[in-house]
Amino acid sequence: MRIGLVTNFRGGLKEFATSLGQGLRSKGFEVDILCPAQPESPSWRRSAVDLSVHFGFSALARIFAGRYDLMHCNIASLSLAPILKKKLANIPVVETFHGFPQWWLEPKIVDKASYVAEFGAVQALAKYASARASVSNFVRLALQEVFGLDSSVIHNGIAHCPVQVPTRQQSRKEFEIENGTIAILFVGRLHPAKDPITLLRAFEILVKQGKKVKLLVVGSGPLSELFHREIRERRLEATVVNWNYLPSLHQVFSAADVFCLPSVNEAFGIVLLEAMDHFLPLLVSDSGAGMEIAGSGGISFRTGDAVDLSNKLTQLVEDSALRQHLGLEGRRRFQDHFGLDAMIEAYVRVYEKVRNP
Repeated sequence: MRIGLVTNFRGGLKEFATSLGQGLRSKGFEVDILCPAQPESPSWRRSAVDLSVHFGFSALARIFAGRYDLMHCNIASLSLAPILKKKLANIPVVETFHGFPQWWLEPKIVDKASYVAEFGAVQALAKYASARASVSNFVRLALQEVFGLDSSVIHNGIAHCPVQVPTRQQSRKEFEIENGTIAILFVGRLHPAKDPITLLRAFEILVKQGKKVKLLVVGSGPLSELFHREIRERRLEATVVNWNYLPSLHQVFSAADVFCLPSVNEAFGIVLLEAMDHFLPLLVSDSGAGMEIAGSGGISFRTGDAVDLSNKLTQLVEDSALRQHLGLEGRRRFQDHFGLDAMIEAYVRVYEKVRNP
């Protein structure tokens, strides 16, 4: 079976498309990753060296001219061409919903407009898909309540991280984390939807209480300037470290004691799976899919409430047995529910069903 995988090739979608494409190829499928809304970038090409990835007009031409048995679209606003292809060539279209458009959280007008367009595209085009999948029950319920669209749930999955070095001890030494210090980790964009400012304000409360803690932050974004200004104004320079980007996240995961994702209405959070794979206890907001993914491997706080977040952080900082229990539960849950093979097999079943109704 030859599949055209229509997507954007950045962030979580890039990771999803790469993992799914490689997994499908290992099972004998032919896969083209098609990114009609993006110009080609050498860095994107290098990161997918063993996959067939096409950008811009080349991708659009392949959507219409390629001899695909099935189109799998991952962004509603890019689904017009696959839907037309479905009508012209009578091939099925599978649509995966990776989130819910929250234009009110976008700081830039152009991004607000993009998300409004995405909202309209879901409303106008998603009903024409042969099958619809959501990455979480949170997304499934949102689609159902707002648009009246039914979808199945296929949770994202990732491969186990096989990296063993550097060790935890080596990583903590590299990041200058002293013995007895609890390292709290956040990985994600510095963006209103991820709400890193609430995390920073909660962390400040712990520092003022004399807790021996350090905040590790990996990411950049539209809130970077505000984030660093607040670090300076709150005099947290000695206890907060921020990297815009790290080529490998294993080292920072292995150094951490707690992983916190304070997002507003998180649709899934692949980074949660990476933390679970590294035995980290999870602390997530009570909106979105955070607790759906974390399950018995995490606890939650009230979204946007810095005081409640600081209380939950204190609970984890002071209770090593709780951290260990949640970390073990999270790793077990990751192995049981969020492996890459399980995700790929679920999509293969969907493909086979729409190809042979």
